[in-house]
Amino acid sequence: MTDFLKNLQNKPEPAKKLIMWTGVVLIMAVIFIGWLTTFSFDASLPREDEKTAQLKKNVPSIWKSLKSQVNTLMTTIRNL
Repeated sequence: MTDFLKNLQNKPEPAKKLIMWTGVVLIMAVIFIGWLTTFSFDASLPREDEKTAQLKKNVPSIWKSLKSQVNTLMTTIRNL
């Protein structure tokens, strides 16, 4: 290892940078692959509970109400 370091010190600056970035990329690839292997890839969707179903049913009416309120506000502003 010490021979490698002594040899590295004698190399020109671009060669040192190339070795450094190659090492960084390899180490990051190993960390990223290790990180990916910790995930469980379960493709099944979670089941929908009652609150989620109710929310999905109410969202369109909420948007209609919001749109109506914005239109009323815009009309009020134009009439000032």
